[in-house]
Formats: sequence, structure tokens, C-alpha cells
Amino acid sequence: MKIVTLNIQHGGGKRIPGILNYLQSQDADAIVLTEFRENSNAEALRFGLAADGYRYFAGASIAPKENTVCIFSRQPFVARTYPALPAQDRHRLISAHFDGISVYGVYFSQNKAKVGLFDFLAKGCHLPTEAAYFIVGDFNTGLHFQDEEGATFFCTTEFKALSESGVVDSWRNRNPATREFSWYSNHGNGFRIDHVFSSTEGDALIERVYYDHKPREAKATDHAALVVEYVS
Repeated sequence: MKIVTLNIQHGGGKRIPGILNYLQSQDADAIVLTEFRENSNAEALRFGLAADGYRYFAGASIAPKENTVCIFSRQPFVARTYPALPAQDRHRLISAHFDGISVYGVYFSQNKAKVGLFDFLAKGCHLPTEAAYFIVGDFNTGLHFQDEEGATFFCTTEFKALSESGVVDSWRNRNPATREFSWYSNHGNGFRIDHVFSSTEGDALIERVYYDHKPREAKATDHAALVVEYVS
């Protein structure tokens, strides 16, 4: 089984054909898109992906100008949104519940505004009935000097607290001394901000987790994709 998550950069714009080509080439079982916007590009994505077998979809917001998160799948799922979140964060989390496993799509805010969503996840307010689950998407933060060259990230304390709350930073767990970045600033500074946090049971299923830089290098978007391959 395979999950791909990709930040499509402000809804995709005129880059939708390149984004679609990349996603269709991956033959994933589920796709989590961040900076998704419910507009004409969303319709193009749904049409293109449905033709490739992704007939199931759920999004966290229907606002056409709001950067949000959505999930596409080839298999049916039960979708959940989270009205218990602060109003400013409700469009930043959605989950898809399959038979025996759950996938959470997240798109975190910038700076200190990330705190509310981190607290919600760390306290387990989202917890599914399935023991195996993955939280994937754009966290807009990481660890100083490991996921960035310097110490500019906000909410590193909350990021660490999440990893101490019973979930595993699955890429870092397999690459403890590696520095790899999923997004670069206009000044060329690199940051690892796209992550997968897994329950212990979910992490045990993972066969491979890696960054695919092709969509970023092809300028289909400004992020690398994060790919999670696991045993179903």
C-alpha cells in the first residue's frame, strides 16, 4: 500500500497538469494534498484523478480561497472533520478511516498559530478506533539544526511533544542522522516541513518512507512529495 502527500502550492494554479501527471505516475492508494483549494482547479484534480481510479474524496473546507487539506483514495473510506478544533484550525485536519487503518491529512499554519493543532493532536483528541494510523502532510515546522540549517522554526517544543505523545516521526526514526529538505526558501535555505507521524502499530507496517523531489524539481510545485509505503 502507498500514501503520497504533496503540497500543491496555493491550489496549484496553472501547474495542475504537471501535478496531475506526477500524482498519476505514482500509482498510490491514497493521496493527501495540502494547500488544496475548493475552486476550478479542485474540479480539474477530481476529474483527472477519478479517471485514474481515485473515486473517493474528502476535503476539510469548501472555501475557494482557503488553503486546506484533502484526501483522495481508490478505496472507500469514512471521512471525519473536527469541529472541536479552534475555528481557525478546522480546515487544517481531515481523516480517512479504512478497514483497520486511518490516514490523517494535516496542513499547519505559520508561526505560533500552529499551537492549537499541535495541542489537539498531542492530547489524542483525534484518536481513531483503528490502532494503526498515519498523520501526514505539511507541518510547517521541524527541529532546529536537523530539519533546517539554523534555528528559525516556531513550535519546535510542540513538535517534540507530539513525538513524545505516542506517535513516531517515521522518516526521522529511519534516518536519525540524515538531513534532507522538502521545501526551499527564495534564499535557497532548506527545510524539512512535510512529515509522517505514525502510531506504533502504523510505524511497524512501514516498509519504506522517502522524499520524492521530482515534482519540486519539475516546478509543478515548490515542495517535494513524501511517500509512505506500508504493508496492509
